[in-house]
Amino acid sequence: MAKKVLVICGSPHAHSHSDVLAKAFAAGAQEGGNTVEIVKLAEKHFQPCLGCDACRKAGNWECIQNDDMQELYKHVQEANVIALATPLYFLTVSAQLKAFMDRLYCKHHAGELRDKKSVLLSTSGGPGSGILADYFTALCGLAGWENAGVITQGGLGRSSAGPGEEKKAEAFKLGMCV
Repeated sequence: MAKKVLVICGSPHAHSHSDVLAKAFAAGAQEGGNTVEIVKLAEKHFQPCLGCDACRKAGNWECIQNDDMQELYKHVQEANVIALATPLYFLTVSAQLKAFMDRLYCKHHAGELRDKKSVLLSTSGGPGSGILADYFTALCGLAGWENAGVITQGGLGRSSAGPGEEKKAEAFKLGMCV
């Protein structure tokens, strides 16, 4: 059965190393017969969560901010699989991806995010991109998502050619299997 796959690219850079893994994953998911949508957060305009709790106080779990997250909420809710692609910045996800995840607070509490598969695709300039695996495992547990896989590649500086053929093939294969 075909699935809706949402690939969220969290890098602020066009043609980033994490985008390379995201594209390979997306190609595999399409090859597997799924519908794929790729969203580059750097091209969206949304603010971080205000922590105002207005969504809870109103009881409707709707964010009061009117920005591009309103569109993104629909994509997240319709997706069966959510792939998160991010560079490792200062031992965590990019600011863009973190802001996106924080804004899912209201939909999480509304129970609208459960029963999805999720994938983490991460790159880093130095060693240690695997540090995000623990964060991702905790995120999946909180959101009620199935951890469908993690692919990381460290040692990629800005001047590097990017993820190697082996990692791209691994991402493609994971995309086919979701």
